[in-house]
Amino acid sequence: MPLLRIEVCDFKSYRGHQTIGPFTNFTSVIGPNGAGKSNLMDAISFVLGVKSAQLRSSQLKDLVYRGRRLANGTQTQEGAEEDEEGEGEGEGTAKKAWVMAVFKDDNDKEWTFQRTISTTGASEYKLNKKVVTYSTYNAALVSHNILVKAKNFLVFQGDVEAVASQSPRELSRLIEQISGSLELSGEYEKAKEEQDKATENATFNFTKRRGIAGEIKQYKEQKTEAERFEGLCEERDELILKRILLKLFHIEDAIETNTHAINKKNKELAGLRSEQAKHDSALEAARSEQAKARGGVMQKEKQIKKAEKAADAKKPELAASEAQIMHATRKIENAQKNLNDIAKNEETLRKKVDSLKKELITVQREADKAQEEQRKASRHNVALSEDSLAQYQALKSNASMQAVDERQALETLSREEKTANRTLVQLTERSQTLEEKKKTRSEDLQGQLERKAELEGKVAGLQSELANAKQELENQQAERAKIAKLEAEIDEKLQKIFHELLQAGVDKVESEREARLKETLANLQRIFPGVRGRVVDLCKPIQRKYEIAVSVILGRNIDAIVVDEEKTAIDCIEYMRNQRAGQATFIPLDTIQAKPVNDKFRSFAKGARLAVDVVQYEPAIERAIHHACGNALVCDTMDVARFVCYEKGQEVKAVTLEGTVIHKSGLITGGKSTHNNNKKWDEKDIQGLIRGRDSLQAQRLELAKQKPKAKSDENIISEISRLEATITVARDDLTACKLRVTGLKEELKHVDKELKNLSPQLKQATSTHSALKSRIDGLTQTINAAEDAIFASFCRKIGVTNIREYEERQLKIAQEESQARLRFDTQIARLTHQCDFEEEGLRGIADRSERLQTIIATERGNLAKYQQHKSAKEAEIASSLEVIEGLKEELSRLQQALEEKTKEVEQVKKTTSKAGKVLDQALKEIATANDEIEKLALDRSSIYRKCRLEEIKLPLTEGNLKNVPMEENLREEVTMDVDEDEDATQRPKAVADYGIEVDFDSVDDDDREKDPAEAVADLDKDIAKISSEIERMAPNMKAMERLDDVEAKLAQTEKEADKARKDSKEARDRYNDVKKRRCDLFNKAYNHISDRIDQVYKDLTKGKAAPMGGVAYLSLEDNEEPYNGGIKYHAMPPMKRFRDMEQLSGGEKTVAALALLFAIHSYQPAPFFVLDEVDAALDNTNVAKVANYIRTHASDNFQFIVISLKNSLYERGNSLVGIYRDQDVNSSRTLTLDLMQYDD
Repeated sequence: MPLLRIEVCDFKSYRGHQTIGPFTNFTSVIGPNGAGKSNLMDAISFVLGVKSAQLRSSQLKDLVYRGRRLANGTQTQEGAEEDEEGEGEGEGTAKKAWVMAVFKDDNDKEWTFQRTISTTGASEYKLNKKVVTYSTYNAALVSHNILVKAKNFLVFQGDVEAVASQSPRELSRLIEQISGSLELSGEYEKAKEEQDKATENATFNFTKRRGIAGEIKQYKEQKTEAERFEGLCEERDELILKRILLKLFHIEDAIETNTHAINKKNKELAGLRSEQAKHDSALEAARSEQAKARGGVMQKEKQIKKAEKAADAKKPELAASEAQIMHATRKIENAQKNLNDIAKNEETLRKKVDSLKKELITVQREADKAQEEQRKASRHNVALSEDSLAQYQALKSNASMQAVDERQALETLSREEKTANRTLVQLTERSQTLEEKKKTRSEDLQGQLERKAELEGKVAGLQSELANAKQELENQQAERAKIAKLEAEIDEKLQKIFHELLQAGVDKVESEREARLKETLANLQRIFPGVRGRVVDLCKPIQRKYEIAVSVILGRNIDAIVVDEEKTAIDCIEYMRNQRAGQATFIPLDTIQAKPVNDKFRSFAKGARLAVDVVQYEPAIERAIHHACGNALVCDTMDVARFVCYEKGQEVKAVTLEGTVIHKSGLITGGKSTHNNNKKWDEKDIQGLIRGRDSLQAQRLELAKQKPKAKSDENIISEISRLEATITVARDDLTACKLRVTGLKEELKHVDKELKNLSPQLKQATSTHSALKSRIDGLTQTINAAEDAIFASFCRKIGVTNIREYEERQLKIAQEESQARLRFDTQIARLTHQCDFEEEGLRGIADRSERLQTIIATERGNLAKYQQHKSAKEAEIASSLEVIEGLKEELSRLQQALEEKTKEVEQVKKTTSKAGKVLDQALKEIATANDEIEKLALDRSSIYRKCRLEEIKLPLTEGNLKNVPMEENLREEVTMDVDEDEDATQRPKAVADYGIEVDFDSVDDDDREKDPAEAVADLDKDIAKISSEIERMAPNMKAMERLDDVEAKLAQTEKEADKARKDSKEARDRYNDVKKRRCDLFNKAYNHISDRIDQVYKDLTKGKAAPMGGVAYLSLEDNEEPYNGGIKYHAMPPMKRFRDMEQLSGGEKTVAALALLFAIHSYQPAPFFVLDEVDAALDNTNVAKVANYIRTHASDNFQFIVISLKNSLYERGNSLVGIYRDQDVNSSRTLTLDLMQYDD
């Protein structure tokens, strides 16, 4: 019997030292809730080293017993609160607690395990009453198969359900703890990491070795390719030399041919120049006459413009006068209309005042008359003396003593009659009031209906006036919008012109030199008829994107002055020298040498075009443009320029759109120019833009004059605002009137309904009052008879029939007098106030009428003044128009004369142009030949430089390539430095050969006779083919050197790979060893539990209905490494189909969990097994089955301690431990009962 007893001291609810036990093989712990059963469970867990978090306490010091405060044997409320809050110590509170467990092993040796805890949280462990460390303490527990971490010796309350619902991974970890394989997890992870690193290193070295082997193969192939590359380069060099020799041979031949052609053409030039001079003289005379006629026309146009401007300046004043006249007229009409309305109102009010005054006089007369009549009536009344009055009072007192009962009854009936009368009067007055109200509301309704019709007519009239005013305003606004649209269009055009002028640099101040140059050019054009203008003024790029490129190509020639003849240029230079007007370059069209355009460049490459093709110019200056541009190309991008000059080897000047230049020599010039020559293209358009600007500004001024005046709009808008305000007021009145009509109709309906309801009430009140009146009359007659007997002598004395006649007469007179006086005073006051109000209105109307008459008089004076001013302006404008018509007639005559002079100039121009074309054609042919010579010489020089740069060994018979300059002379020729003879002929152009003579012996006769372009093209094709093959090869010339290095590197890598394979094998062996040991431990425990669980579950579930019991088994998710996966637990209760654990009932889950716990406990079982209320979810049948199982398996080697509240379980035990609460000492107590004596 392993666990003999448990001793506790001040542990939780156990005060002092107590011994619990002895424990038998199957001990049941029972007791009421709160007695301390679970604290016994905590004591066993505590002494076996379980953490405080699992002992229903946040820290260990909470396990120490705390007493309560006692007062006369009872706990006060205050003390209880302090105990609950932990504020102070109660009676018996301890400073430390300990638990001791006494065991007996298989050799009948007793072991004592004791653990102590203080309120400070310090723990102490004793083994066999000796203080030891926790590790020694735990080792002793492990030696008895008590595993604290796995808790294989106890099941807490609620753990059964947790075991049943735990995940496969949690179940796998539980078995790892039981089996001990979890202790190898750290070593396993470390071995696995080392294996992965070793495998990765081995793989890396293998990959590295394979890469080096591939690199060696590649270098061997590159070596073969390099040798073939050198052979192809030598073959290409031979073909290039052959091409250069062939090209130089044909250049020398072409230079000689062009020289012979120039000498032949010079013989025809003298006759053509003489004929051209005669035609030019006739043209100059005709132009002079034309200029005089044009001057007369321009002067007359200026006079007309000046007169029109003066007439236009007077029109705004006329329009202003018309607007003022219209405004004054409208103001007079409005004032007159208001005056008429005021007169009508004044007459109406005056009649009303007179009527009120007459009515007031009449009322006052009637009041005086009524007062006089009242005085007369009072004279006829009976007046009593003092003695008679005293006698009347005495008799009245005696009379009140007679017929007392009748008087009391009369008084009561009088009060009732007054109440009934008051009710009748109220109903009568209410009925009369309703009738009067009905009559009044009917009259008001009729009046409101008439006012509604009147207001509707007024609103319609005002809306008509408003529509007319708005239409007038819309017309004026439409006119203004039309003018504004035109102004916007003009402003847009002006803005565009201003923008263009701004871009052209007009707003910038011209330098002194530019201004002087323009002035000089104008003087030259005026004095010398053959001056055409500057190049920049005579040509323009076809698109703006070409401006920078063309300005770079033209260079210094952009400001050169084009003249018709050389003589004109010389005269201009002499004039500028005499006037000290600075320097200028002149291009004479008759002698300038223009380079011929090579047509092959027109479509040589995509994105490249000749400069002369992107420039617009007149045919007459074609030679000058060709001279300035030559064969220069304009390229879209730098790539296109490189393609033309470098890849295609064309010796031509190429300029990109950004201004970067590739010269014929191959040099590149770039960067932003500081001269901004591209802006000069806009200068010749500036004058046209300025004229357009002036014209548009004049049109805008004219539109401003035509625009309607803002004041007239303001008047109309104010009139519209007034009408809208009036309409709003009228509509509000109309709306109020309609609401009033609706309200009156509703009120009339309500009055009719009230009258209908009031009629029966009035009838009832009348009948009630009549009945009371008749009763009162009867009593009154009795009382009157008694009074008449007493007052008989007194009545005869004062001369009345009875005393009541006297009393009624006096009362009536007083009431009538008061009512009459009040009525007349009220009427007189009302008439007086109304009369004063109307007279005040008459005075206001008189003041307003006087102001309107003043306004009419003032505006009539202004109207006369405005009309007089208008007449004067109309007369002035008419006079100006007559003058303008006369000037226009004179202009028409001058324009006709100018047209005749222009026709004469055109006729002479045609003749001169025809002669000039013949001369130009001859000069062009000579210039073309000279240009061709120059071009050929430049091509030859370029070839020489190329050979020198590329170190091509050119065969020479004389001279040396070192004499050829490496840079082409980029300085432009001085244009006037023409190469002419005295007889006006041109010699062939002399070109430099640098003293070099090439040996053409290696050129075959067939190649000499063959077409040069075709022969060069064949060679280019061969060279391109070989070059293409060379470019595709891209050999590695250092392949041999790299090959030796890579072979040495391969040997080193093989050594590293062998070492990595060895390290990988060792790591893999270590990993497999740890893996095998961990799998063996895990599988040993798993196999045991898996074999046992089915039998345990059958034992717990079998019964009479199912003698075989249920089925339970475990399954692994990962068979190779089961600890990395989960373990699924399947349980199928008897006579039920298979379902997941989550779908089982609470009792079925509990039985399945107990089976699992019993099966786990069977592997390396602890000497005892403590169960805390595991039967809570079981019914009596299942509790009995569990009890039978425990009773059957309980033995000296397998002890059960069960905490339970169900008698079907604890009555099956061998002994009972009862726990109860001793309230006297505030402590848990235990009792022990041996049940073995009752087995029989």
